[in-house]
Amino acid sequence: MRNLFLVAGAVTPSTRWRDAFADGVYVTWDVAVSARIKADVIWLNALATDWKELLANVLQQFADVPVVVVSNIPNEREAMSAMVAGARGYCHAWSSPEQLREVAQVVNRGGYWVGQALMTRLIGVVTKSQPTLDELPGDLSEREAEVAREVIAGHSNKEIARVLGITERTVKAHMGAIFAKLGVRDRLQLALRLTGNKEK
Repeated sequence: MRNLFLVAGAVTPSTRWRDAFADGVYVTWDVAVSARIKADVIWLNALATDWKELLANVLQQFADVPVVVVSNIPNEREAMSAMVAGARGYCHAWSSPEQLREVAQVVNRGGYWVGQALMTRLIGVVTKSQPTLDELPGDLSEREAEVAREVIAGHSNKEIARVLGITERTVKAHMGAIFAKLGVRDRLQLALRLTGNKEK
């Protein structure tokens, strides 16, 4: 898997990123475009003053390549901004090499990488203006449909367990079945699928 870090001014990849991806490439945006560098995952740091513009350019030029935004000072507002803009991952720039490799694998397989609290908020953003679902796919059981509705409402597994009077373990089992039946990989994809939104 080839990882490309976009350098912006003095903003370069951390030593941990370089340790995680010994064969990773880090170049400026202009070089990446002019040299037509191919990548499986593209990384950029929110320290760059124009990171949002850079993210938009990357998503336009490299439409099929997942982007991860790293931050030296992660915060929820920045994370929300990155993910809503189309990034597939958001994490601390100084995460361990092992975690950075895991992030790369998850987004390369089509998943998203954010913390659980942020994932719940993102689902809330996705579904905020959506009408209540009257119908869910017919292959879901009645209980699976109930769990799916709670996910779309932005509830955590713990909250779903409390509302439905079941254990968190049972919620996880239902989630696994729902993901498999609907061909989605995570809660955000589920919300996108069931509310009619399309991923970028």
